Amino acid sequence: MRILHAPGIAAAVLAAAMAGWPADGARAADGHRGRNTERTVAERALSLDEAVARAERRHGARAVRAEEKRQGDRVVYRIRLLGEDGRVFEVRVDAATGRED
Repeated sequence: MRILHAPGIAAAVLAAAMAGWPADGARAADGHRGRNTERTVAERALSLDEAVARAERRHGARAVRAEEKRQGDRVVYRIRLLGEDGRVFEVRVDAATGRED
């Protein structure tokens, strides 16, 4: 078996792996060194785009605004919709469960 030495690739992989870590080794709010306290997209049941598409289909309306909000440790998507009748209303979708409030 032949092992190839590629220092440029190794440096790029190392730099990418360390990109989100604090340079001074400070602890994040959750007490873990270098760990990102934000929830990753993979930990969410659906993305903001998916939540918007679901809300538009469910309510037969068009989204005019969508944003991500934090409520404690929960991530909630707030989606403002414009109905066919001209009525503007808002729905809230829990990012972790996909449940609409």
